[in-house]
Amino acid sequence: MISNQILSIILVTYNSSELIKSSLEALKSNSNFKIYVDDNASNDDTISIIKKNFPDIEILISPKNMGFSRANNMALKIVKTKFSLILNVDARITQEDILKTLKIMEQNPNIAMAGNIVHNCKYENNLIKDIVPCQKNLLQLNGLQNNEFYINKFITGAGMFLNMEIMKKIGFFDEGFFLYCEDNEICKRVQKNGFQTAIIKDTALIHIGGNSSKTTPQEMKKIYWHRFGWSKLYYSEKIYNKFIANIKAIRMIIKFSLTILFEYIKTQKISAIHSQGLKGSFAYLIGLKAFDKSDNPRG
Repeated sequence: MISNQILSIILVTYNSSELIKSSLEALKSNSNFKIYVDDNASNDDTISIIKKNFPDIEILISPKNMGFSRANNMALKIVKTKFSLILNVDARITQEDILKTLKIMEQNPNIAMAGNIVHNCKYENNLIKDIVPCQKNLLQLNGLQNNEFYINKFITGAGMFLNMEIMKKIGFFDEGFFLYCEDNEICKRVQKNGFQTAIIKDTALIHIGGNSSKTTPQEMKKIYWHRFGWSKLYYSEKIYNKFIANIKAIRMIIKFSLTILFEYIKTQKISAIHSQGLKGSFAYLIGLKAFDKSDNPRG
């Protein structure tokens, strides 16, 4: 059993009714650590499912969909344990691998952030199947510097262990993001402050991927606006500077414009990814933020 004084797990939900029960069952099967669910104003049965089946879980409810960074930060600000695990609803990790990760982090206090070997899978009829390790992670293992872990530039936000003492000093997620690139930015910030981001060998994060919430076509457009446009440029601003980000914005606008032109000539259609990527890039260039004045995400 993992002590509830050592680890807190944080799950951000948004219309996650299809996965939330199996996700929490997997976590609570033989553990007693603290679990926070921060719900981004779901309009499905997510909250009622949690209250009915897991009455001891603490639920934090956002007044509106505030995105990944702000929702996670809401829970991180009240966490009292030594470590936290940011975990997607569509991600799974065994208790054995959680314990192994925590042990290595305790033995290596300069590791501010840790992750596991990502394994992708299919999810059919409430069953996880066809689990395959991420090829990129396997290639990284070839350069393993340590028998237990290797230092890596990126830890996915789908399953991210945090040393809370360190993270309280350097700050949690950048709340300027709505979705995407916030995990890239926090990893870079950790490294810039002289701490390590490590992947733990012989552990697995099973990631279903693309199944953490139900989304409407309109919501997908909003996601594309951030994912393929605005967030990429804001990340460049944070890592480099505003000038470089603006240059990249101009290049992206030209690239998307040409892609849309050729796409329309060929098919008489314009994909949402390209059109929203163009809009997000242009919005960044003219100085718009990820959220409007009413704190609603743009897109």
